Amino acid sequence: MVFLRLLLSSGLIFAAATALLVDENSKNGSSEAVDYRLPDNVVPIHYNIKLIPYIEEDNFTFDGEIAASIEICEATRNLSLHAVNLTIDEAVTSLVDSNGDIHAPTTSDYDDLTEILVLNFEDELPPGTYVLNMKYVGILHNDLHGIFKTSWLATTHFEPTWARRAFPCWDEPALKATFNISIKHHQSYTAVSNMPIREQDTDGGEGGTVWTHFHTTPVMSTYLVAFTVSDYVRVPNADGTVNMWCRSELAPYSKLAQDAAEKAGQLLTWYTNSTDRVPKMDHLAVPEFSAGAMENWGLIIYL
Repeated sequence: MVFLRLLLSSGLIFAAATALLVDENSKNGSSEAVDYRLPDNVVPIHYNIKLIPYIEEDNFTFDGEIAASIEICEATRNLSLHAVNLTIDEAVTSLVDSNGDIHAPTTSDYDDLTEILVLNFEDELPPGTYVLNMKYVGILHNDLHGIFKTSWLATTHFEPTWARRAFPCWDEPALKATFNISIKHHQSYTAVSNMPIREQDTDGGEGGTVWTHFHTTPVMSTYLVAFTVSDYVRVPNADGTVNMWCRSELAPYSKLAQDAAEKAGQLLTWYTNSTDRVPKMDHLAVPEFSAGAMENWGLIIYL
């Protein structure tokens, strides 16, 4: 009993000391909360994204380029957006206003904790629509987040906040936009994304590569953007709206999964009485994935 009283007394003394320490730190400002949210003075409207993943080489990188249409709601000298592990070419970063005038940032700041990049401009930017142009180099990660490479396949997992590893963006779920995605890859590989392919061009035949351009997505959050580059084969259903993507040796075994996916889609459409139609639904199995599956718009990726 004496030991118990002593233990309780020690606990009370420790708790009191901790409370005093926290209170003292609060007075000194050392416990100030970190604000991870972006300012609300800029709203993204549309992203044009070009990506070149190097999945055949061993450099584990990709080249990227964005032209992001944005609306500045309040006059500002700063633009804040997310970016992680992206080496941005500051020499070609520019902001073009609706009159075609070009504004170049004079300096930039980056916060490793919040993962927010701030572009600073000399002149005040009045409210209006602008296009932010940026070029950068990113990393094909091996931790199954962002754009990652596994078994000679490049794919994505952007939920909850990993789109910023693939392109500079306003990476908060409420900041929705439309997306045009273009991917350059070897002709022996296939690129798949949220939307059907709009067109392909051979880029002058350079090294047997091709650009695959996809249709514009509906308005959606950044974490729902998805794409893959692989040598998988496509197994379509009768009308080509439900496609299974897998290694060629597994194609004969994909029919059961395809039938289940097609029936599930029909049932959910009936149950929700939804009139929104996804133009196609691709189902793609990958050898490694940090989640059991990811329900991206038009492209579901499974382990």
